[in-house]
Amino acid sequence: MTIGTTPPVTTSQPLLASMRAVCRLASISMLVLMVIMVIVMNALVVTRYLFAYSAPWTEEVTRYAMVWLVMLGAGVLALFDDHITLNMAVDLLPARVRAWQRLLVQLFVFAIALLILWKGVLFAHGMGEVIAPALQVSMIYAAVSVPIGAALIAIFTAIRVVVEIAGIFGAKAPTLPDQFEFMDNSFKPADDSSEVGASAAGSAAHGGAR
Repeated sequence: MTIGTTPPVTTSQPLLASMRAVCRLASISMLVLMVIMVIVMNALVVTRYLFAYSAPWTEEVTRYAMVWLVMLGAGVLALFDDHITLNMAVDLLPARVRAWQRLLVQLFVFAIALLILWKGVLFAHGMGEVIAPALQVSMIYAAVSVPIGAALIAIFTAIRVVVEIAGIFGAKAPTLPDQFEFMDNSFKPADDSSEVGASAAGSAAHGGAR
């Protein structure tokens, strides 16, 4: 097998089902958070300009919803390796070097995610006794989004590490869910579409075999 090409996939029903379930739950949660933010912000505009009144809790609700939105979204994007990246220099490298570069990047992301997870747990614990001024609820409900998001990034990046290692050595890689089951677009450049398509094909083949 050529280094840097998409590795063959192997069906792992429990793992694939778990990844789909987590991504689906995160996607639904993000949709709910987005709807809440839109409703709250529009209500704020109406009350401010029509009644000269701004509810003090609206800013906190939208702020904490945004934090949760970002952390959940970061976790889902980590599974599909779809965070915004600059590929200008990387695209000039040979395929073998690119494969090792991707692995090193995933290992670095995994290490940073573990660090954020550890610090996030300490941060959330410390915020347990802090009360939000307007909502009058514990700040732990907002702070816990950091370790949860970091845990998702760490777990999904670990799966990506296995995929990259399989690609380098020509071994079978775990089947990943189809990215477009959970999002309607991708940050990947056009020349990476083959990789996205290969992932989708692997998932479709798995679905047809069930």
